[in-house]
Amino acid sequence: MSEINGKRGVLARAFDILGCFTGGEPERSVADICAVTDLPPATVHRMLATLSEHGAIERTGRGRYRLGPRLWRLGHGVPDIRLLRDCARPALVDLYASTRLPVALVTREGDRLHIIDKIAGRNTVRVWDQLGSPALDEHPAGLVLLAWGCDPDRRPASRPLRSEEQFAWRQTLAQVRQNGFAHSPTGAQYTSPLVWAAAPVFAEDQTVSTCVMIGGRRGQHPPVSLGRQARTTARDISAGLRGTPDERTLGGTHAWRGGLPPGPGSAGRPAASSAG
Repeated sequence: MSEINGKRGVLARAFDILGCFTGGEPERSVADICAVTDLPPATVHRMLATLSEHGAIERTGRGRYRLGPRLWRLGHGVPDIRLLRDCARPALVDLYASTRLPVALVTREGDRLHIIDKIAGRNTVRVWDQLGSPALDEHPAGLVLLAWGCDPDRRPASRPLRSEEQFAWRQTLAQVRQNGFAHSPTGAQYTSPLVWAAAPVFAEDQTVSTCVMIGGRRGQHPPVSLGRQARTTARDISAGLRGTPDERTLGGTHAWRGGLPPGPGSAGRPAASSAG
């Protein structure tokens, strides 16, 4: 029995280490992993060596570690994940090509957002560092996942909500479901330079575990227009997951169906944005 328990402990520690690389940090040092897992350095070194031997982890040239190619191949071999990526990637590419804004496919990990796939030009890479891994109820993409989740009335919170707060929360999610998307709040009191919008991707059984997210700059990209953009793209992906024919035409783009304004000096094409 002790041998079985020991093997379970090894597996648990291995998954704890692998989990360190899923929160928006593609690379980790031994010290980082120790801080996150509370494992001693000797154990972390030993586990990393074993994981590296099997291709689950690889060491970079800076003495840091990242997920290895074998783990990526195993993950992408899961049928549902492969189908989702095959359906989502072309639509995300179309959306980015039309808007030049950072776009992503997002899911949840516990009570926080987790990016599955993302597309952005060199001038928008920093936006992902600024995004980090926000709590679900602090970001439009999280609101979308909660609005169509299995328990939409429960708000992730460190304390129980008062009755009036619970009512306001339900109203917020009802509005998201009515619009078909969520976006960053508007108003003079909001000063964040970045705005986000997101819309749900429906699986074949009509459940929602992922959403399309797009980011822009406040004052330049209206959040509602971004939300419509995300909704159009999410619907395209949902149609692909259902196995229905793609309704897009070769000459159509996502951007103009959502009403994004053209950039300065462009002739029917949005201007590139640094968005971060």
